[in-house]
Amino acid sequence: MERREFLNLAGFTCGATLLSPFEVIAKPFNPQKPIHRNTFYTKGRFLYDSLGNKIVLRGINLPLLDDWNFPQTDKLTELAKTGANAVRIQWYKNYGQADRPSYSIADLDKFLTRCRANRIIPIVYLADLTCKSNVNLLNSELIPWWTSKPVLSVLKKHQKYLIINLANELGVYRWSNNPTTALNSFKDAYKNAIARIRQHLQVPIMIDAPDCGTSIEVFTKIGKELINSDRSRNLLFSGHAYWAGYNGIPHLKTAIDANLPIVFGEIANKQDENINNSTSYCYYDLDGTGKNHAPQNNFTYQKLLPILKQQQIGWFAWSWWKDRCTERQMTENGDFSNLTPYGNDIVNNPVYGLKVTAKKSSAF
Repeated sequence: MERREFLNLAGFTCGATLLSPFEVIAKPFNPQKPIHRNTFYTKGRFLYDSLGNKIVLRGINLPLLDDWNFPQTDKLTELAKTGANAVRIQWYKNYGQADRPSYSIADLDKFLTRCRANRIIPIVYLADLTCKSNVNLLNSELIPWWTSKPVLSVLKKHQKYLIINLANELGVYRWSNNPTTALNSFKDAYKNAIARIRQHLQVPIMIDAPDCGTSIEVFTKIGKELINSDRSRNLLFSGHAYWAGYNGIPHLKTAIDANLPIVFGEIANKQDENINNSTSYCYYDLDGTGKNHAPQNNFTYQKLLPILKQQQIGWFAWSWWKDRCTERQMTENGDFSNLTPYGNDIVNNPVYGLKVTAKKSSAF
Protein backbone atom coordinates (compact mmCIF):
# COMPACT_ATOMS: atom_id res chain seq x y z
CA MET A 1 0.00 0.00 0.00
CA GLU A 2 1.33 3.40 -0.90
CA ARG A 3 2.20 5.73 1.94
CA ARG A 4 -0.24 8.33 0.57
CA GLU A 5 -3.09 5.84 0.93
CA PHE A 6 -2.07 4.59 4.34
CA LEU A 7 -1.88 7.96 6.04
CA ASN A 8 -5.60 8.37 5.45
CA LEU A 9 -6.37 5.00 7.04
CA ALA A 10 -9.16 5.08 9.63
CA GLY A 11 -9.60 8.82 9.32
CA PHE A 12 -5.97 9.89 9.83
CA THR A 13 -4.87 12.65 7.49
CA CYS A 14 -1.36 13.82 6.83
CA GLY A 15 -2.42 17.47 6.74
CA ALA A 16 -3.61 17.67 10.35
CA THR A 17 -1.65 19.88 12.73
CA LEU A 18 -1.90 19.15 16.42
CA LEU A 19 -1.14 21.82 18.99
CA SER A 20 0.24 20.89 22.36
CA PRO A 21 -1.23 22.49 25.47
CA PHE A 22 1.73 24.86 25.44
CA GLU A 23 1.29 25.84 21.80
CA VAL A 24 -2.17 27.35 22.07
CA ILE A 25 -2.60 30.96 21.00
CA ALA A 26 -2.29 33.30 23.96
CA LYS A 27 -2.76 37.05 24.31
CA PRO A 28 0.54 38.98 24.36
CA PHE A 29 0.03 40.28 27.89
CA ASN A 30 -0.66 36.83 29.31
CA PRO A 31 1.58 34.23 27.57
CA GLN A 32 1.20 30.64 28.68
CA LYS A 33 4.46 29.33 30.11
CA PRO A 34 5.70 25.75 30.53
CA ILE A 35 5.17 24.13 33.89
CA HIS A 36 8.29 23.11 35.82
CA ARG A 37 7.95 20.03 38.00
CA ASN A 38 10.13 17.53 39.80
CA THR A 39 9.09 14.70 37.46
CA PHE A 40 7.96 14.08 33.93
CA TYR A 41 4.21 14.61 33.59
CA THR A 42 1.32 14.26 31.17
CA LYS A 43 -1.09 16.96 30.05
CA GLY A 44 -3.81 16.03 27.61
CA ARG A 45 -2.36 13.29 25.43
CA PHE A 46 1.25 14.45 25.60
CA LEU A 47 4.21 13.83 27.89
CA TYR A 48 6.44 16.63 29.18
CA ASP A 49 9.76 16.57 30.96
CA SER A 50 10.41 18.34 34.25
CA LEU A 51 11.36 21.54 32.40
CA GLY A 52 8.04 21.66 30.56
CA ASN A 53 9.33 20.44 27.19
CA LYS A 54 7.17 18.04 25.20
CA ILE A 55 8.79 14.61 24.88
CA VAL A 56 7.76 12.00 22.32
CA LEU A 57 9.17 8.67 23.47
CA ARG A 58 11.18 6.90 20.78
CA GLY A 59 12.83 3.88 22.31
CA ILE A 60 13.71 0.25 22.53
CA ASN A 61 12.81 -2.62 24.85
CA LEU A 62 15.81 -4.14 26.61
CA PRO A 63 15.12 -7.61 28.12
CA LEU A 64 17.74 -6.86 30.72
CA LEU A 65 17.25 -9.85 33.01
CA ASP A 66 16.60 -12.36 30.23
CA ASP A 67 20.18 -11.63 29.26
CA TRP A 68 21.96 -13.79 31.82
CA ASN A 69 25.13 -11.74 31.38
CA PHE A 70 23.56 -8.97 33.49
CA PRO A 71 24.66 -7.39 35.78
CA GLN A 72 28.21 -7.88 34.48
CA THR A 73 27.18 -6.35 31.12
CA ASP A 74 23.98 -4.73 29.87
CA LYS A 75 24.50 -3.46 26.27
CA LEU A 76 23.20 0.03 27.09
CA THR A 77 26.23 1.66 25.46
CA GLU A 78 25.47 -0.20 22.23
CA LEU A 79 21.76 0.59 22.39
CA ALA A 80 22.53 4.30 22.90
CA LYS A 81 24.20 4.40 19.48
CA THR A 82 20.75 4.11 17.89
CA GLY A 83 19.83 7.60 19.05
CA ALA A 84 16.89 6.29 21.11
CA ASN A 85 15.70 8.75 23.74
CA ALA A 86 14.15 6.07 25.99
CA VAL A 87 14.58 2.45 27.04
CA ARG A 88 11.95 0.12 28.47
CA ILE A 89 13.73 -2.00 31.08
CA GLN A 90 12.66 -5.52 31.94
CA TRP A 91 12.83 -6.32 35.64
CA TYR A 92 11.54 -9.14 37.83
CA LYS A 93 10.52 -9.15 41.46
CA ASN A 94 11.49 -12.82 41.32
CA TYR A 95 13.05 -14.32 38.21
CA GLY A 96 11.98 -17.78 39.27
CA GLN A 97 15.05 -19.73 38.18
CA ALA A 98 17.66 -20.50 40.81
CA ASP A 99 20.49 -20.90 38.30
CA ARG A 100 20.08 -17.36 36.94
CA PRO A 101 22.96 -15.01 37.96
CA SER A 102 21.93 -13.03 41.03
CA TYR A 103 20.85 -9.40 40.71
CA SER A 104 19.77 -6.75 43.18
CA ILE A 105 18.05 -3.40 43.42
CA ALA A 106 21.53 -1.87 43.61
CA ASP A 107 22.12 -3.16 40.06
CA LEU A 108 18.98 -1.39 38.89
CA ASP A 109 20.20 1.79 40.58
CA LYS A 110 23.49 1.59 38.68
CA PHE A 111 21.69 0.97 35.40
CA LEU A 112 19.38 3.95 35.90
CA THR A 113 22.42 6.08 36.64
CA ARG A 114 23.90 5.00 33.32
CA CYS A 115 20.61 5.89 31.59
CA ARG A 116 20.93 9.38 33.03
CA ALA A 117 24.52 9.67 31.80
CA ASN A 118 23.36 8.70 28.30
CA ARG A 119 20.31 11.01 28.46
CA ILE A 120 18.01 8.05 27.91
CA ILE A 121 14.64 8.07 29.67
CA PRO A 122 14.22 4.82 31.66
CA ILE A 123 10.90 3.03 31.89
CA VAL A 124 11.06 0.23 34.46
CA TYR A 125 8.52 -2.59 34.22
CA LEU A 126 7.90 -5.82 36.10
CA ALA A 127 7.55 -8.91 33.88
CA ASP A 128 6.63 -11.45 36.59
CA LEU A 129 2.95 -11.64 35.59
CA THR A 130 3.21 -11.27 31.82
CA CYS A 131 -0.10 -12.22 30.16
CA LYS A 132 -1.60 -13.54 33.40
CA SER A 133 -5.39 -13.17 33.46
CA ASN A 134 -5.92 -12.31 37.13
CA VAL A 135 -5.44 -8.55 37.37
CA ASN A 136 -5.88 -8.64 41.15
CA LEU A 137 -2.37 -10.08 41.38
CA LEU A 138 -1.17 -6.55 40.64
CA ASN A 139 -1.95 -5.41 44.18
CA SER A 140 -1.18 -8.63 46.01
CA GLU A 141 2.07 -9.54 44.22
CA LEU A 142 3.64 -6.48 42.60
CA ILE A 143 2.66 -3.29 44.43
CA PRO A 144 4.37 -4.47 47.65
CA TRP A 145 7.62 -4.58 45.66
CA TRP A 146 7.09 -1.14 44.11
CA THR A 147 6.37 0.38 47.54
CA SER A 148 9.08 -1.40 49.52
CA LYS A 149 11.68 0.87 51.12
CA PRO A 150 14.74 -0.35 49.14
CA VAL A 151 12.91 0.02 45.83
CA LEU A 152 11.41 3.42 46.68
CA SER A 153 14.84 4.68 47.68
CA VAL A 154 16.15 3.94 44.19
CA LEU A 155 13.08 5.19 42.35
CA LYS A 156 13.04 8.47 44.24
CA LYS A 157 16.71 8.98 43.45
CA HIS A 158 15.89 8.91 39.71
CA GLN A 159 12.36 10.33 39.77
CA LYS A 160 13.20 13.48 37.78
CA TYR A 161 13.38 11.45 34.55
CA LEU A 162 11.80 8.11 35.47
CA ILE A 163 8.61 6.37 34.28
CA ILE A 164 7.30 3.22 35.95
CA ASN A 165 5.29 0.52 34.14
CA LEU A 166 3.63 -1.41 36.97
CA ALA A 167 2.93 -4.73 35.24
CA ASN A 168 3.68 -6.14 31.81
CA GLU A 169 0.57 -7.21 29.85
CA LEU A 170 -1.51 -8.14 32.89
CA GLY A 171 -5.27 -8.85 32.78
CA VAL A 172 -7.91 -9.82 30.24
CA TYR A 173 -10.83 -8.11 28.53
CA ARG A 174 -11.65 -9.47 25.06
CA TRP A 175 -10.30 -12.85 26.11
CA SER A 176 -12.53 -13.09 29.19
CA ASN A 177 -15.86 -14.89 29.55
CA ASN A 178 -17.48 -11.65 30.73
CA PRO A 179 -15.78 -8.53 29.29
CA THR A 180 -17.88 -6.12 31.36
CA THR A 181 -16.92 -7.76 34.64
CA ALA A 182 -13.30 -8.12 33.52
CA LEU A 183 -13.12 -4.44 32.60
CA ASN A 184 -14.44 -3.37 36.00
CA SER A 185 -11.90 -5.62 37.73
CA PHE A 186 -9.11 -4.15 35.60
CA LYS A 187 -10.20 -0.59 36.40
CA ASP A 188 -10.60 -1.20 40.14
CA ALA A 189 -7.26 -2.99 40.44
CA TYR A 190 -5.41 -0.14 38.77
CA LYS A 191 -7.25 2.51 40.78
CA ASN A 192 -6.09 0.76 43.93
CA ALA A 193 -2.54 0.39 42.63
CA ILE A 194 -2.32 4.04 41.55
CA ALA A 195 -3.51 5.24 44.96
CA ARG A 196 -0.90 3.14 46.73
CA ILE A 197 1.91 4.34 44.46
CA ARG A 198 0.88 7.98 44.88
CA GLN A 199 1.51 7.78 48.61
CA HIS A 200 5.21 7.70 47.68
CA LEU A 201 5.86 8.67 44.04
CA GLN A 202 4.44 11.21 41.57
CA VAL A 203 6.27 9.96 38.45
CA PRO A 204 4.29 8.96 35.34
CA ILE A 205 2.66 5.54 35.72
CA MET A 206 2.40 3.50 32.53
CA ILE A 207 -0.51 1.05 32.36
CA ASP A 208 -0.45 -1.82 29.86
CA ALA A 209 -3.66 -2.77 28.09
CA PRO A 210 -5.12 -6.20 28.92
CA ASP A 211 -5.01 -9.26 26.64
CA CYS A 212 -1.21 -9.26 26.48
CA GLY A 213 -1.27 -5.52 25.87
CA THR A 214 -3.36 -5.61 22.69
CA SER A 215 -6.79 -4.29 23.73
CA ILE A 216 -6.27 -0.53 23.65
CA GLU A 217 -10.02 0.09 23.37
CA VAL A 218 -10.31 -0.33 27.14
CA PHE A 219 -8.63 3.04 27.58
CA THR A 220 -11.42 4.87 25.74
CA LYS A 221 -13.84 3.21 28.18
CA ILE A 222 -12.00 3.75 31.49
CA GLY A 223 -9.05 6.04 30.73
CA LYS A 224 -10.63 9.31 31.87
CA GLU A 225 -11.88 7.68 35.06
CA LEU A 226 -8.41 6.35 35.84
CA ILE A 227 -6.85 9.76 35.22
CA ASN A 228 -9.41 11.47 37.42
CA SER A 229 -8.76 8.96 40.19
CA ASP A 230 -5.04 9.78 40.13
CA ARG A 231 -4.27 12.75 42.35
CA SER A 232 -1.21 13.50 40.21
CA ARG A 233 -3.10 13.16 36.90
CA ASN A 234 0.04 11.53 35.54
CA LEU A 235 -0.74 8.34 33.62
CA LEU A 236 0.34 6.83 30.29
CA PHE A 237 -1.78 4.16 28.59
CA SER A 238 0.28 1.59 26.73
CA GLY A 239 -0.68 -0.71 23.87
CA HIS A 240 1.36 -3.59 22.49
CA ALA A 241 0.81 -3.85 18.76
CA TYR A 242 0.66 -7.62 18.34
CA TRP A 243 -2.29 -7.20 16.06
CA ALA A 244 -2.14 -10.24 13.76
CA GLY A 245 -5.76 -11.08 14.57
CA TYR A 246 -7.08 -7.74 15.81
CA ASN A 247 -7.57 -4.36 14.15
CA GLY A 248 -6.42 -1.75 16.65
CA ILE A 249 -6.16 1.18 14.22
CA PRO A 250 -9.75 2.45 14.66
CA HIS A 251 -9.35 2.23 18.45
CA LEU A 252 -6.15 4.25 18.21
CA LYS A 253 -8.01 7.03 16.41
CA THR A 254 -10.74 6.97 19.08
CA ALA A 255 -8.13 7.27 21.83
CA ILE A 256 -6.52 10.22 20.07
CA ASP A 257 -9.88 11.93 19.63
CA ALA A 258 -10.51 11.40 23.36
CA ASN A 259 -7.22 13.24 24.12
CA LEU A 260 -5.79 10.24 25.98
CA PRO A 261 -2.03 9.87 26.64
CA ILE A 262 -1.43 6.77 24.50
CA VAL A 263 1.98 5.18 23.89
CA PHE A 264 3.06 1.86 22.41
CA GLY A 265 5.19 -0.05 24.88
CA GLU A 266 5.91 -2.71 22.26
CA ILE A 267 5.90 -2.79 18.48
CA ALA A 268 7.51 -5.71 16.67
CA ASN A 269 8.06 -7.40 13.33
CA LYS A 270 6.94 -10.87 14.46
CA GLN A 271 4.21 -12.27 16.70
CA ASP A 272 4.08 -15.59 18.51
CA GLU A 273 1.09 -17.94 18.65
CA ASN A 274 -0.09 -20.53 21.15
CA ILE A 275 -0.68 -23.83 19.41
CA ASN A 276 -1.78 -26.86 21.45
CA ASN A 277 -0.62 -25.14 24.67
CA SER A 278 2.83 -24.54 23.24
CA THR A 279 4.34 -21.25 22.05
CA SER A 280 5.23 -21.13 18.37
CA TYR A 281 7.73 -18.28 18.09
CA CYS A 282 7.82 -15.90 15.10
CA TYR A 283 4.53 -17.41 13.89
CA TYR A 284 3.05 -14.26 12.33
CA ASP A 285 4.86 -11.82 10.09
CA LEU A 286 4.08 -8.26 11.19
CA ASP A 287 6.55 -6.93 8.65
CA GLY A 288 4.91 -8.10 5.41
CA THR A 289 7.74 -10.46 4.49
CA GLY A 290 5.53 -13.51 3.95
CA LYS A 291 8.12 -15.84 5.46
CA ASN A 292 5.81 -17.40 8.05
CA HIS A 293 2.08 -16.66 8.44
CA ALA A 294 0.28 -13.50 7.33
CA PRO A 295 -1.85 -11.53 9.82
CA GLN A 296 -5.57 -11.84 9.31
CA ASN A 297 -5.97 -8.11 8.70
CA ASN A 298 -2.74 -7.39 6.78
CA PHE A 299 -1.38 -5.35 9.69
CA THR A 300 2.31 -4.44 9.62
CA TYR A 301 4.41 -2.36 11.97
CA GLN A 302 5.54 -0.33 8.93
CA LYS A 303 1.96 0.89 8.52
CA LEU A 304 1.62 1.82 12.19
CA LEU A 305 4.82 3.81 12.69
CA PRO A 306 4.05 6.64 10.20
CA ILE A 307 0.74 7.19 12.02
CA LEU A 308 2.54 7.34 15.35
CA LYS A 309 5.03 9.83 13.92
CA GLN A 310 2.27 12.01 12.51
CA GLN A 311 0.28 11.95 15.74
CA GLN A 312 3.34 12.41 18.02
CA ILE A 313 2.74 9.13 19.84
CA GLY A 314 5.61 7.38 21.61
CA TRP A 315 6.72 3.82 20.89
CA PHE A 316 9.27 1.18 21.89
CA ALA A 317 10.57 -1.48 19.53
CA TRP A 318 10.72 -5.04 20.81
CA SER A 319 13.55 -5.81 21.30
CA TRP A 320 17.26 -5.04 21.34
CA TRP A 321 18.12 -8.61 22.33
CA LYS A 322 17.75 -11.43 23.58
CA ASP A 323 14.55 -13.00 22.33
CA ARG A 324 13.47 -16.57 21.63
CA CYS A 325 12.29 -15.28 18.27
CA THR A 326 15.70 -14.30 16.92
CA GLU A 327 14.11 -12.54 13.91
CA ARG A 328 12.53 -10.12 16.40
CA GLN A 329 15.92 -9.00 17.73
CA MET A 330 17.25 -5.66 16.56
CA THR A 331 20.80 -6.98 16.83
CA GLU A 332 22.35 -10.40 16.40
CA ASN A 333 24.47 -10.17 19.53
CA GLY A 334 23.53 -6.92 21.29
CA ASP A 335 26.12 -4.84 19.41
CA PHE A 336 25.16 -1.86 17.25
CA SER A 337 27.53 -3.03 14.53
CA ASN A 338 25.41 -6.18 14.04
CA LEU A 339 21.93 -4.80 13.38
CA THR A 340 19.46 -7.22 11.85
CA PRO A 341 17.33 -6.08 8.87
CA TYR A 342 14.56 -5.30 11.35
CA GLY A 343 16.93 -3.39 13.62
CA ASN A 344 18.33 -1.43 10.69
CA ASP A 345 14.83 -0.37 9.69
CA ILE A 346 13.92 0.73 13.23
CA VAL A 347 17.10 2.77 13.50
CA ASN A 348 17.64 4.12 9.99
CA ASN A 349 14.28 4.28 8.22
CA PRO A 350 14.15 7.81 6.73
CA VAL A 351 10.49 8.31 7.70
CA TYR A 352 10.12 6.84 11.19
CA GLY A 353 13.56 5.59 12.24
CA LEU A 354 15.11 6.49 15.58
CA LYS A 355 17.90 8.48 13.94
CA VAL A 356 15.43 10.97 12.46
CA THR A 357 12.62 10.99 15.04
CA ALA A 358 14.14 10.55 18.53
CA LYS A 359 14.79 13.82 20.35
CA LYS A 360 16.59 13.85 23.69
CA SER A 361 15.16 15.50 26.79
CA SER A 362 17.10 18.41 28.27
CA ALA A 363 15.87 17.49 31.77
CA PHE A 364 19.00 15.44 32.45
